[in-house]
Amino acid sequence: MNFYKLLGVPFNATEDEIKKAYRKKVKLFHPDINPNGKEIFKILNIAYETLTDPQKRLEYDKLINKSSPIRFVEEKIFDFLGFTDKPQKGSDIKTTVEITLEEGILQKEKTIVYKRKVKCPECEGNGITKESIIEKCDKCNGLGRVNTKIGNILCLKCLGKGFIVKNPCKTCQGLGYVKKDQYLTFKVPLGVQTGDKLIVKNMGNEGSNGGESGDLIIRFKLNTGIYEKFGTDLILKIQLEKDLSNYQYIRVKNPLKETIEVKIPAGISKGTLLKIKGEGYITKSGTRTDLYIKFV
Repeated sequence: MNFYKLLGVPFNATEDEIKKAYRKKVKLFHPDINPNGKEIFKILNIAYETLTDPQKRLEYDKLINKSSPIRFVEEKIFDFLGFTDKPQKGSDIKTTVEITLEEGILQKEKTIVYKRKVKCPECEGNGITKESIIEKCDKCNGLGRVNTKIGNILCLKCLGKGFIVKNPCKTCQGLGYVKKDQYLTFKVPLGVQTGDKLIVKNMGNEGSNGGESGDLIIRFKLNTGIYEKFGTDLILKIQLEKDLSNYQYIRVKNPLKETIEVKIPAGISKGTLLKIKGEGYITKSGTRTDLYIKFV
């Protein structure tokens, strides 16, 4: 039986971490509290005594870490599937956030919400609660490994743990994690463009076995609204007949919703571009680009 998996600690856990995990498990499976926990309570004590005694732990580690070509391959496969004692970094989360021109110019704060995997608060990430019943795996007889024609390999029934959990944690269905709404407030990068990315460290899915969390990768999409991109500048289309009849000036709004009065040049015609300097978007260096009025 894999004592590390039973206690829910990584292979490189410190003695303090082992003691802390043991105390939590004992509270769940003490026979006075949990009638179904008698057998697992005994095993917990053996695991604790083994892993807190330096010499016993060294011998135990040698026993479960005998190397072979088969074991190397199977460990790589199980690591990939997430069935491992080693610290596992959480996966990254990717999300797309739409940004307005005003937000990109003023670097406004923006709050988003997304789903994130976190350690189950009910079972603390191991899928076991006081209602759970833990039985020795009958496929490998609690060893976590079985003999086959190709050698001694990890037991696929218990995934190398040596035990089967019946009636696992109802909150996470035995997965060890739950999905929760995560709120994040960040400052919009100056002059952000479609396709730009912002990486927020350790705000992805939580890791397991003491591994660090993944990252949150925010990909931006710039919403230009009533404007069209014109290189680094912006274009605002104006209907010539509708908006210019009997007027020498027109009023338009820039991306900050500020009103600008623009003089209409003589001989204006459809297709004419009228440049308004410094009233467009903004570059990453902080320079305001130009706004063009296009008469259509």
